[in-house]
Amino acid sequence: MPYGRIIVEIIAALCMAGGLYGLYVAIIKHGTPFGPRALQLLALTFGLPLILILGLEGRIGNEASATLIGVVIGYTLSGFGKSE
Repeated sequence: MPYGRIIVEIIAALCMAGGLYGLYVAIIKHGTPFGPRALQLLALTFGLPLILILGLEGRIGNEASATLIGVVIGYTLSGFGKSE
C-alpha cells in the first residue's frame, strides 16, 4: 500500500480544513465582509488540494489536472493588479 500518497492526501485535506478555519476567523471573528478576495482564498484552499487528491487517486488524468490547476491559479491571480 502506498503510504506516501495517503500522507499527501491527508495533508491536502488538512490544508482545506485550515483554509476554511482561516476564512471563519476572518469573517466571523474579525467582521471582514465576504468579498472577492475571500472567494479567491476558497478557490485556492479547496480547489488545489482537491485537484491534487483526485489526481493521486487516478480519478482525473494528468492533462485534466494541469488544466484545472492553471484555471484555479489564473482565476486567483486575475485581479491581482487591481486596487480595492
